[in-house]
Amino acid sequence: MKKLFFTALFALVALAGQAQTFTWRIEGTVANAAPTDTLMVVDAEKLRMITTLQIKDGNIIPASGTLDKPTICCIAKQGRQVPIRMFVLESGTVNLTIDLDLIFLPRIGGTPMNDELMALLAVQNAEMDMDTYVKKIYEVVSRIVINHPDHPLSPYLIGQSRALFTSTESIGLIEKLSPDLQASPKIDRLKESLLLVKETDEGKMFKELTGVSPDGTPTAISNFVGRGNYVLADFWASWCAPCLADMPDVIALYEKYKERGLKVVGITVSDTPEKSDSIVQRLGIPFPQIYESQPMSIYGVMGIPYKILFAPDGTILSRRLASRKELKKKLAEIFNVKN
Repeated sequence: MKKLFFTALFALVALAGQAQTFTWRIEGTVANAAPTDTLMVVDAEKLRMITTLQIKDGNIIPASGTLDKPTICCIAKQGRQVPIRMFVLESGTVNLTIDLDLIFLPRIGGTPMNDELMALLAVQNAEMDMDTYVKKIYEVVSRIVINHPDHPLSPYLIGQSRALFTSTESIGLIEKLSPDLQASPKIDRLKESLLLVKETDEGKMFKELTGVSPDGTPTAISNFVGRGNYVLADFWASWCAPCLADMPDVIALYEKYKERGLKVVGITVSDTPEKSDSIVQRLGIPFPQIYESQPMSIYGVMGIPYKILFAPDGTILSRRLASRKELKKKLAEIFNVKN
């Protein structure tokens, strides 16, 4: 009898394990692809490759596989620095419209969460002013979080949107997640960071941040901020490809506005002075640097590139400069320059 019981129990465990596994399938079209291009489907959170997509005559050769939980994915291509975001790999067939000239998917669908995500992509692909954009993104993310409080997409979107929303808005969204997700280590880290952001939000006075300059002498952000000039703090690292792609624009803005009173200071994140300095020399970065600082624990910076703009009196003017376009617009407004 015992043998029969344990046999039945093992069978139930096996069935439960099978029930947790689902089959996914990807199909769709690709624009602006070379005949030899191979695309990679990457887990956007764990940064691991799930599968590759082959292209023929502008169409994805259907790919399929199994996973044990829904996974937020992006599309990467060798030689491309910024992946194309984003879709959910879940049970069923997802249909992707990919354009390799864009950073967002023009269209996704075919499964429930991808149909939900399409509303977000519609906003990201539309032309609108920044205030309207942020408002609409908040509306869509809020709806997804409220409707799907236990889905992994919800905390992912909160984390990805944190640079657009106020810390109070982001914390409010976290409180709508299921208790299990709220208790996760990832959300704990995000909440800790958001509380730091709240302490250093727009309108607050700067907080001291120390480190070393390229010549090895001690330096601090107070050497630059609160001294009568607008100061742009650019958080970057030698290992961060988007940071290096962004740097020529930062240098150009510094050269454009330095005579009008703009100061720029680079602040490296999780890097060594030697590696940081090799990039400074190679790119000819003309503004001062602070190495070996702790911006994550002082300003709540969780992802780079990241920028904070300080007013002449040292108050934080903006920390939601989410794009190059928005940064250029902000500086043009401050210095009364027509682009």
